[in-house]
Parts: sequence; structure tokens; C-alpha cells
Amino acid sequence: MADAVVVTPDQQRVVAVEHPSLHGALGSFLEELRAESGCRGHGPARGRVPGPELIDRLCAPMTMRLGTVIDGQLVAVAAVDNEGTAAVAVAADFRRRGIADELIRVLAERAAATGYPPLHRLTSGPATLAG
Repeated sequence: MADAVVVTPDQQRVVAVEHPSLHGALGSFLEELRAESGCRGHGPARGRVPGPELIDRLCAPMTMRLGTVIDGQLVAVAAVDNEGTAAVAVAADFRRRGIADELIRVLAERAAATGYPPLHRLTSGPATLAG
């Protein structure tokens, strides 16, 4: 894993995953998540692998789906369904940098503005909902 570098909100661009600039990026991102195997590392910094249920929720139809792009690469995806369940995953090399929290913050704002119920988050490990 790359050295932990803080990624500030101004270095991230949050866009709809269906945006033409991301054509094919969601499929590649999900394949990368599916290819991860087992928990890695030791102690509080170890990362948990996204499970199949989380990946399925990220690609489910009829959801609001947003992605975080850094330097032209899709590095995180979050989706919310009609019940307010928010699923979020971050590419392995970008975890533990606050990207999921910022993405969920934007997702929660946009979901509230369009009439979704209050969000609750599904992740592969312990997490709290930002905001």
C-alpha cells in the first residue's frame, strides 16, 4: 500500500458515476474490489476487503451513485437506495485518507435535497456516518 497521504476535499472531484467522463470506470473499479482477497495488515490500520453484498449494492440499478475521482482515476463509489441505505467502498491504495467520509457527506447532501430518507451506511468494516 502507498504511504498514507491525506487527500483534501479540493483534490477530489465527486461526480455521478454514470457521467460520460467515467465511461467504463465503474466496471474496472468493481473488478478491482472483487479481486481483493482477505484482510491485510495488523492493528487499527488494517483494511477489510469489500464483501459481495457491498459490491452488489454499489452496482444495483435504481440508486443514486456518486464517485470520487482523483487525478482522473475513480477511487471510491457510494450509492444510496430508496430506503436510505448508503454503501461506500474505496480502492485499496486510497483507504484511510478521509475519502469515504467526504464522499458520504456529498451523497447525504444530494440525497436529502432530492427527497431520500436519512442515510445509514453499509461498509465492510466498522464505520460511522459522516455528518
